[in-house]
Amino acid sequence: MQSNVALTLKSANVKTGPIPVSITGSDSCPPSCPFSGGGCYAKGGPLAIHWRKVSDGSRGGNWSSFCDNVAGFEPGQLWRHNQAGDLIGHNNEIDAEALSALVQANIGKRGFTYTHKPVIGHAQNAEAVKNANAAGFTVNLSADNLTQADELAALNIGPVVTILPENSAPVSFTPAGRKIVVCPAQQRDDDHDGARCAGRCEHRHSRISALHSAPPWAVARTASPPWRARRTGPANGARW
Repeated sequence: MQSNVALTLKSANVKTGPIPVSITGSDSCPPSCPFSGGGCYAKGGPLAIHWRKVSDGSRGGNWSSFCDNVAGFEPGQLWRHNQAGDLIGHNNEIDAEALSALVQANIGKRGFTYTHKPVIGHAQNAEAVKNANAAGFTVNLSADNLTQADELAALNIGPVVTILPENSAPVSFTPAGRKIVVCPAQQRDDDHDGARCAGRCEHRHSRISALHSAPPWAVARTASPPWRARRTGPANGARW
């Protein structure tokens, strides 16, 4: 049985801006996520209430209907998949067939998301993420530290985000020498559209863009080929 999923056509989240955003039921979250036992931003505040209702089936709908809605977006529409939840598939597994349906629905649009699903040592998951990115649906790989960020980036299957201390310098480097740059949207106090800014940062030449999230963390994103060159392709947004 697939997870329940809900779509909001105009987000009120200032970090994404007024774009469509989705939520997938909590049974999609992998046990390997370091925040599964606590510390997940989506488990607090109004978002947590909405997520619980999506997870228990009292809000949202099935995957097929969700994909149909995405397919109906205007060409070039920027949208964020999963304010809460992870890629379709229970626990650590990615349902490659269901993800492929979403990727097809996203053709001509600019969908992006993040995943904590394991890809190192999980060839099927890695292949599903690689195929999604190659087809224009951006899946950022979430790392838990800079060493793991280097390991994920070395797979060359998609962009990478990683945890940093909140007060990290605007520019720093991973152990393997990958550049980390804090996204300007995360250094401003106004309601700047973080998603669009992060999309521009993604296409800079071979670097990691860092996005401050709730204290005490920041998030850093890599931009590796072929994603750095796809200026008119999918844009990424801040994980929030």
